[in-house]
This record gives sequence, C-alpha cells and structure tokens, in this order.
Amino acid sequence: MTDPDESDARGLKSVERAFDVIEFLRDSGGATLSETADALDLAVSTAHIHLSTLVDTGYLVRDGDEYRCSFEFLRTGGDRRDGMALYRAAKPELDELRDETGEHTNVMVEERGYSVQLYKSESPESIDDDASLGDHFYLHLTATGKAILAEFDDERVSEVLDRRGMPANTEDTITDEAVLREELETIRERGYSINRGEHFPGVCAIGTAIVSEPDGAIGAISISGPRSRLTSERIETELAPALLNKKNIIELKIRQYE
Repeated sequence: MTDPDESDARGLKSVERAFDVIEFLRDSGGATLSETADALDLAVSTAHIHLSTLVDTGYLVRDGDEYRCSFEFLRTGGDRRDGMALYRAAKPELDELRDETGEHTNVMVEERGYSVQLYKSESPESIDDDASLGDHFYLHLTATGKAILAEFDDERVSEVLDRRGMPANTEDTITDEAVLREELETIRERGYSINRGEHFPGVCAIGTAIVSEPDGAIGAISISGPRSRLTSERIETELAPALLNKKNIIELKIRQYE
C-alpha cells in the first residue's frame, strides 16, 4: 500500500506541503488556519496538522488565531551567511566603499540561478530599489547578476536562462538573449557590469564578480544609487576604479581565510 505522504522520486508530499505553508505565511505576513487552508487548497484538518507541527518545531509562532514565520529562519540564514568567507571579507570593505562614494554598496551570491542579496551597506545620501536581505533576483537584470553571468561559460549561461527565463522588471530590462550575450562579452572585457534602470526604474548600479580558485565566481559586489548620480563619466572615472580595487582586496582576504 502506498503511503499518502509519499511522493515521486523527488521527495515526500508532506515535506513539500510544509514548505508551501511556510512560503505562504512568509509572503502573506501571517494568516489564520482557515486562510491557510483556503489559499493552499488543503483540508482544514491537514492544514492544522502542518501548522501545529511547525509551531512545535519552532519555525512558526501562533499569536491568537494567526500563524506566522518565526525568527528561527533569521538564525538559520544568519548563521550560514556569517560563516561565509565572502561575507566576512566583503562587509568591512563595502562599509568603507559606501563612505567613499556616498552610495549604497551590496554583496550577493548566486544560488539556483538567482542572485541572493547577502548584505547591503546603506548610505543616508543615496537611494536604490530598497531590496531586503535574502531577496532573490533574476541574474539578467541586476549588475551583480550580470557580473556573475559574465564569469560563466556559454553552456552554463544557457542553463540559467533556460531554467529561469528573462522576464522584464522595467522597460529597460534586457529580454533578448543575443543582446544579453553581447553585453556579457563587454563585461568580460571591461571587468564590470552596469544596470541602468533594468531592475528598478531610476536606479543604476555597477557590479563586479568576486572570484576564488578553484570555484570561480563565488559572488559579486556592487555600488547602487540614483541613475541621475551614477553617470557614465562618474562610473568610468570614480566608481568603477573604486569597485575594482575592493574586488582585489576582497579576493585577497578570502584566500587568507582558506
């Protein structure tokens, strides 16, 4: 007899449902039992089992009739981030780069074909897309993402684009693969990428990959701010040299951690 919680070769249906519950509560900010059951098309009794189990494990909290994700996820993600050589090496350098430029600075990693923001050093003088830590972005529409793609070979670029596609966030987003590949060649020659309003209207960013042997590109760093301030002249004469200098320092520091 087949267990009702068994799935195909990929895993257990009960585990998949539990993560559906977690993701729904994360996106909604919290919900009641009935709201969760309705949203996920689950029987109320099934939804109650999942919610109760996740409360017991500490990954959800219950406040009256409402359930929401607990800070256990913050600890899990924070522990992983804090243990990364990339984060430890980049954080102080990005704080310094923020002070030098007066703009936001960022570090990201690539995971499952997405760009994931690890840290943002915010300048009170600047503004950008107001993305939260841990946010996932398509690689083709951010400066850090394009810098990472430029380090990939053609086959791996194709794998990412086939898996994730090239949706548009703004009217300036590159959605033509041939155009993107031409830009990746320019990034390889120049050493840094530019995002001119492709992810968020009015925001510009420049990025460069952080490379560690033998792993290749392990992440990327960027400077971001209002498009009106990140002019082509300022990028070429001030921001790009400062960014590439930090790239070299961070890569050297990472080697010391290994």
